[in-house]
Amino acid sequence: MPDWLTHITVAWIVCTVLGFKFQAFKQPYIAICMVGALIPDIVKISILLNYFNLYTFYLLAAIHTPAGSIIIASIISLLFKEKKLILGFLVLGIGTHYFMDLLLNDINSEIYLFYPFSWSYWQLGLFSNTDYLITIVSLITALIVYLISINVNKRIKTANNKI
Repeated sequence: MPDWLTHITVAWIVCTVLGFKFQAFKQPYIAICMVGALIPDIVKISILLNYFNLYTFYLLAAIHTPAGSIIIASIISLLFKEKKLILGFLVLGIGTHYFMDLLLNDINSEIYLFYPFSWSYWQLGLFSNTDYLITIVSLITALIVYLISINVNKRIKTANNKI
């Protein structure tokens, strides 16, 4: 089940692997991407608000669409000096979120990829939403990527010291 831990982990993995090739993927921006991976699940605030008799699910449901998530990311990016760069990393995180959600087979939540242009929903149905195997695999992959990144960083420091 791609829960928040899985969404954050996959965003970190993607940014760290891209960081091996591109210099723009530095630590603060990786954290921004991880925040972006959680933007579509802002809709889950409605679960908390239900306890206060504020039924806001249908009001917030549009956030769990790519268009709604990108609008929220655009608003968040306005808070930063490097607006375009921050927006790019937020959108990358949003993309990893939807990629993981597309893998699910969940009868309660479909992904409206082309909303508001189309109401057709998408799911690949590879994993059940109650299966935690995908979380375990993402954590093991994150550990492997972390160990590789330590080795890569040591090689970069060694190469810089020789120069």
